[in-house]
Amino acid sequence: MKVTGVKQIDELLNPLEKHWIIEFYGDFDIVTKVMHYTMVYRSSENTVYVVFNLEFGGIDTPYLIKLCRIFNCKLDNILVSRAFRLNDTVKTLEDLASTRNAVILLAFPYNYLPRDPAKYTEATKITGIIMKIATLNHVMLFNTVSKYGNYMPEGGSFHHHVVKVMVKLKQKKGVILAELLKHPVKQYGRRVFSEKTLQPLYFSPQKTILNWATGISSTPG
Repeated sequence: MKVTGVKQIDELLNPLEKHWIIEFYGDFDIVTKVMHYTMVYRSSENTVYVVFNLEFGGIDTPYLIKLCRIFNCKLDNILVSRAFRLNDTVKTLEDLASTRNAVILLAFPYNYLPRDPAKYTEATKITGIIMKIATLNHVMLFNTVSKYGNYMPEGGSFHHHVVKVMVKLKQKKGVILAELLKHPVKQYGRRVFSEKTLQPLYFSPQKTILNWATGISSTPG
């Protein structure tokens, strides 16, 4: 099953069942790049719902457009929403609970949890809805490392139990390390590949009228 469009990661993930919840977490830049790849790659055949739990940023539009030109994605199949507080996150996920046969990408779903550890049980609201969504859709999470320093993804023990497949992404000196930390039918695994793998190839843009008139080629973007 091809999941992200990144060959090395997809090899690490397989075999998969459709309704297993998959989580990528770790370095923010790499996690978001893999999310962009997945968003574009899956849109060619599926409706993709993307929920950003960030007040701003998160979507690199030029990067997304370049990937779309490579993978011939269908931008109309990508539907993006943004949550600005915990209640927004819960409401957006509840609205997705009736969706069927779609790809659901949740970016940093626990970003708005209270800072007070005593109120960390708020995470169970989000995890419970994610479980419900996953019964009818293919759910992938793109997450950060827990603020409590246990090297696990944000969300708490209930969340860690519910996620079926967990991959940690790290970047160092031009390479990316993808570590398979949890899988129902596989042991620990890893793939190391160049960060250039996530860089889209250059494409030749259309020529402007001036280019055609003068015979000057456009510089690849």
